[in-house]
Amino acid sequence: MEHDPALPDLSQEADQLKTVLNKEGFRFTSQRQKILDLFQAAALGHHLSAEEIHQQLLDQGEKISFSTIYRALHVMVRLSLLQELELAEGRKYYELNTPFMDQHHHLVCVHCGAVKEFEDATMAQVGSSESAARGFSLLNCQFTVYGICPSCQPLLG
Repeated sequence: MEHDPALPDLSQEADQLKTVLNKEGFRFTSQRQKILDLFQAAALGHHLSAEEIHQQLLDQGEKISFSTIYRALHVMVRLSLLQELELAEGRKYYELNTPFMDQHHHLVCVHCGAVKEFEDATMAQVGSSESAARGFSLLNCQFTVYGICPSCQPLLG
């Protein structure tokens, strides 16, 4: 698969993952590598659930349990390699937590579960000022809007 020059090169992610895991006392397993590969192959801005990861790995002929996937995701989130998002109906989704991605926010359709990302500097400014005003040190600022997407609106008409 050729790398799209319009997208950032994520090939350093595996090295970064291995370095961070080793530094924190975790092994760089083939399962963790395969999960990272799925995120690298996904379209920029695409979020994956544990169930989607499991199904994609099964489709590739991998034998991996849900518990292994959940453990790997938990470790990668804890080490800030992945970001965990709760976007719809309490389901958790994951995306690469990469330095090239600007802070972005999410529009979520509560009917079909579609997720669209958007950027707006105003949200980051509000998060920063509210954190500072209350003595917090800002780590991350995300804004999620729940609604009905244009495709679902006629169905609910």
